[in-house]
Amino acid sequence: MLVAAGLALPAVLLVSQPAAAAVTSQQPPPVSIVITAMSPRWATPRATITVTGTLHNNSRTAASQLTVQLFGSSTPVASVTALQQGMSPSGSPATAALPGRTWHASGQLAPGASTDWSVKVPASAIGMTTFGVYPIAAQVQGQFGNPLATATTYLPYEPDHKGSYASSRPALAKIAWLWPLIDVPLLNEPWQGNCSGPQAAALAQSLSPGGRLGELASTGTVDQDVTWVIDPAVLANARALTTCQKLQPRWAQTASAWLTNVASATSGRPLSVTPYGDPNAAALIAVGHGSDVTQSFALGRDLANNILRRPDLVALPPSGATSAPNIQAASIAWSPADVPGYGTVENLANADSIRTLVLSSSAFPGGQYSVLKTLDGGGSYMTALLASQALTQLLGSGTSTPGSVFSTRQAFLAETALLAQQVPAQPIVVAPPPRWAPSAALAAGLLADTSAPWLSQVTLTSLASAKHIPIVATQNWPDLSLWSTRITRAELRKLRKLDGEIRELQGIRAHPDPDMYLALSTLESSALQSTSANTVDAMLGTVVWRIVVQQQAVRIIAEKRITLGGLKGSVPVSIDNRLGYPVKIALQLQYNQASGIKIEADPPGLITVPARQTQTIRLRVQATAVGSTTVTMLLATQRGDPVSVPLRMTIQATQVGFLGMIIFAAALGVFLIASAARAVRRGRPDTGAGPPADNGPDNIHDGAGSADPAEADTVNAERASLERSGSPHRD
Repeated sequence: MLVAAGLALPAVLLVSQPAAAAVTSQQPPPVSIVITAMSPRWATPRATITVTGTLHNNSRTAASQLTVQLFGSSTPVASVTALQQGMSPSGSPATAALPGRTWHASGQLAPGASTDWSVKVPASAIGMTTFGVYPIAAQVQGQFGNPLATATTYLPYEPDHKGSYASSRPALAKIAWLWPLIDVPLLNEPWQGNCSGPQAAALAQSLSPGGRLGELASTGTVDQDVTWVIDPAVLANARALTTCQKLQPRWAQTASAWLTNVASATSGRPLSVTPYGDPNAAALIAVGHGSDVTQSFALGRDLANNILRRPDLVALPPSGATSAPNIQAASIAWSPADVPGYGTVENLANADSIRTLVLSSSAFPGGQYSVLKTLDGGGSYMTALLASQALTQLLGSGTSTPGSVFSTRQAFLAETALLAQQVPAQPIVVAPPPRWAPSAALAAGLLADTSAPWLSQVTLTSLASAKHIPIVATQNWPDLSLWSTRITRAELRKLRKLDGEIRELQGIRAHPDPDMYLALSTLESSALQSTSANTVDAMLGTVVWRIVVQQQAVRIIAEKRITLGGLKGSVPVSIDNRLGYPVKIALQLQYNQASGIKIEADPPGLITVPARQTQTIRLRVQATAVGSTTVTMLLATQRGDPVSVPLRMTIQATQVGFLGMIIFAAALGVFLIASAARAVRRGRPDTGAGPPADNGPDNIHDGAGSADPAEADTVNAERASLERSGSPHRD
């Protein structure tokens, strides 16, 4: 794999766990219990809480006389860590049975069958007092009162604004959402088809209403304060699908509607884009491929601007400059995988115009702050927003099992309530997993839960532009060397080789084309961290093959050996371009100048060869003495990098031009004398009217009609064979 894997995060909230007393290792309880709803979701002193759920008979025999008993605790959970520990299988922290708060089954529960249950309890019966999060448990018991299984959830509690415990209410905690539209790059690459195959079908399904990307785009529109983070590869993939009107009109229509929806949803709202393909920027910069990240950022921003019409994505100001909120959002980068070292921060700030970096809170374990500043290496500061690691893991743990939506939403409320109590008070940054796949109900529900009475929703840009942000010294910034980038030396060699091949190909194009760089960014995508090495190698091989084929389509056509009809002359050399686009290329000449020969290309320097055409260059040769010289010819990019196999031509200079004049004059004299003698013998009278009719011209002209007896311009090829030059496949 060409990318670094994401950091493993510890397990966090689960709101439904069987008690250890009711289950044995690796085996489900005979009857399981799940809490599927609780109303209200947070309690006040005079509230009555209704807890509902389901029972399921896992055994092969009917279960009878089942009872559900509620448990509670008057002691609030102390911290998120304590909350996580309370969810362990060792037992529920809700240990006090609530008398009379039970539900009894009306009959037997058949094997494999399920039934709903519901129990009500006044908040006062639980004994909650101060603001906090309190455990509530529901235990299913058998006919003899023996516990079979327990499910636990957590209930936030708010005391009255006026009363004995009003002072325990925390100030409103600022909370900011990052809303990702990121996927595995699926289309518009050399190894993929846009209008057929399982990848195109998968993308069409994801973009449709009810699909992952479709639901994320639709749900994000209901919230004005989320900050969108979009992978430009997703936009490019969707646009590629819109070109399939003839083969797959429904897919094309779905993709077009999705792009319209995204453009509308993000219009005028904070938006940032990842580098194209969402590579692990921290890992790539750490191994010396920061230029790849810069290229991916630049191409991705341009592409997103073209599709979404967002000029703020490419109008990033220099470090330290004041800018509008949307431009500030465009300068946000997200590093959900590896923790970037300080060198990465410098590269992102100075090469990629990044002003704010969103990191996992694991970057600063035990830190007190969620918003920090550090020097960016360019005379200004970069802001770091630390997304709650526990919330990120929680959002990624949702399943389709019964009660999963409720359990995730309730855990979200519980965690945010606990985070609101931290001292000093810190903003809460919510960053789901990059390729988050929530159900529509969960995504919409979580955004609605952000309006809980202890929370105040804001944007990421408002957090990054706040005053009095604490500064972290550079020596205290996380060291990337402590983390594994998971990029092997072999993979690094492949990346460097591909970089060079693409640079050569771009160097001969008359008009640069980003397609190959986008393919490289796709290969570096963090989505490939779970892909087999063979798959990535196959993709890499396809890109290299396409580059080599294009390089070999531009060649030199010339004779191997040329004999000049003198010491001066011109030799034609052709550059054949079989590509479908024009190239701008130079013909480089290498020869031994000590031999007294001078060779120049006419025209010199770069020449443009139109698509599928041939352009001729003449080599102007001038020698000071008779002899032969070998000239080596090769094609070079606009930067002077060679792109072809050297082609050698031997040029022979002779004295045929001067000697030929003498021989011709002598032959002409002999001819005139012989003609006169023949006429006398035949008795013809001498008219004396002038020179013979076949007398030679006054001047000797070359084949082009120019009068210049001093420059013999004849070129004779000793062997009329063509030599072709192309770029070989470099191993």
